[in-house]
Amino acid sequence: MNTKKITQLIVIMLFASSISLPSWAQKQQKIGNKINFTRFTVRTDEKRISIDWSVENTVATNYFEIQKSVDGVNFKTIALVLGPDPKQLAGDCFGCFDKYVRKNAKHSFYRLKHIDTDGAEQVSETKLLATL
Repeated sequence: MNTKKITQLIVIMLFASSISLPSWAQKQQKIGNKINFTRFTVRTDEKRISIDWSVENTVATNYFEIQKSVDGVNFKTIALVLGPDPKQLAGDCFGCFDKYVRKNAKHSFYRLKHIDTDGAEQVSETKLLATL
């Protein structure tokens, strides 16, 4: 290789590393920004299933996905709940409803997926709703 090609290669490598290092540092900072689910309940009143939760941390929330499964392994998103308006005081209580269908499975599993404004995801614990 001649000197000109080596210089070009070094410039390209330095440019590439300057782009990837800040993004790596930002990802490392996000690891500590976990949301704390302080309450997560799933219950039925024979007409609908109520899913309620509250959070404690001040992580910027984009939205929550409510996910449902019949086997506790394969989850499907059934609803989206937007996070609080960033211009208002942060809200910390959320909820939604699911249809109650008696003849379907005897039990359902629910979980929440938090998506922050940077796209980072965090999944809650899984809750079991047993129906008669």
